[in-house]
Amino acid sequence: MAYRILILVPLALLVLGVLFFMLRPGSTAGPQEQTIDVAIKEGSMSPEEIVVGEGDQVTLRMVSESPVEVHVHGYDLEEDIEPGEPKTLSFEANATGRFEIEDHENEEELGTLVVEPR
Repeated sequence: MAYRILILVPLALLVLGVLFFMLRPGSTAGPQEQTIDVAIKEGSMSPEEIVVGEGDQVTLRMVSESPVEVHVHGYDLEEDIEPGEPKTLSFEANATGRFEIEDHENEEELGTLVVEPR
């Protein structure tokens, strides 16, 4: 009888440990919806770097203090933003890597989009 307990207790602990790691929150995170507020001021954006996961549905809510044509490299997305007129740019982050976000008019870098693999 005692030998059964010596076998069953470690086996039960092992099963519980495996279940804990398999079912813990965040361990199987899939694509998410990401909404990020972006402010463009004095030739740069805040936040300077936007980090999302591969497959995420991304929405950038953008405002600018001056007219700017935002271009997201790698995704070939463009949006004209006028002062006082917020714009929204939505896309699926399906390409991983680091992508420059620039003012397309003067080709100056505003910030970076980072899409991390899942």
